Amino acid sequence: MASQLTTLAKKHPLVLFFVLAFGISWLIWLPLAASAQGLLNRPVSPYLHLIGGLGPMLAAMIVTSLVAGKAGMQELVGRMSLWRVNLRWHLIAWFGPAALFIIAAVIARVVWGARPELSHFGQTKEYPELPVFVYWAANIFFFGFGEETGWRGFALPRLQKSHNAFTATFILSIFWALWHLPLFWFATDFMKMGLGGAMGWYFSILLGSVLLTWLYNSTQGSILIVAIFHGTLDIVFSSPVSGDLATIIGMLITLWGIAVFLVYRPATLSRTGKQIMESRSRVVAGDLS
Repeated sequence: MASQLTTLAKKHPLVLFFVLAFGISWLIWLPLAASAQGLLNRPVSPYLHLIGGLGPMLAAMIVTSLVAGKAGMQELVGRMSLWRVNLRWHLIAWFGPAALFIIAAVIARVVWGARPELSHFGQTKEYPELPVFVYWAANIFFFGFGEETGWRGFALPRLQKSHNAFTATFILSIFWALWHLPLFWFATDFMKMGLGGAMGWYFSILLGSVLLTWLYNSTQGSILIVAIFHGTLDIVFSSPVSGDLATIIGMLITLWGIAVFLVYRPATLSRTGKQIMESRSRVVAGDLS
């Protein structure tokens, strides 16, 4: 069985990665969905939602270990801690989503006269017992690193080896969106979405993916940068301020993603080339074509 799994990993690493990423996360989220739908009459910890976010990271590590062994794992962990990048990328990752929040609040105030309750920024209704900074750290770890180690760290450079950056991003956005499907059965915000809301949500996933590819390719494949950006963006979106503010932030993300698409070439979505999987244990910058 182990040898067959290794053979599959070496022949079809992306296939095995997606199967494992979906399988691990969905299995962890299953009790939450069953409870929310009345199929399980017992308390279920909401922390399973956080833990399920680790599925893509665990899948990436399992497949990397099977395909490239210790050298591959060292390379992957190295990109997870790659902090020596231009300061502007750190500023975007740490403070970009907060800047969007402030801009959205200004727009809401000027256009509609709304006064968002800014004191709730960074808080959460899902885990109210957690101190704010503990919640932030958990979000960045479970949803930032938990997802991005897999999506951008493992899958994107392999997709970019055969496709241009935007095509790879589009393909990955579909899998990323489908991975969220169980949330439509237990996560409050997802359960409220109608068809139109779900379509708008996917469009934000696509444009958010463009931003994440831009950050990843521009930082020599720093999983650290995309994980921080992903985590801080989730914190901003889930802040219990007002639905209108979240909608405005989504629109700003969309405009930002479109701007990146137009300014940077779809072939690379960066000025430094796309990051590709050169071998089983090394990600490098491809050419600029």
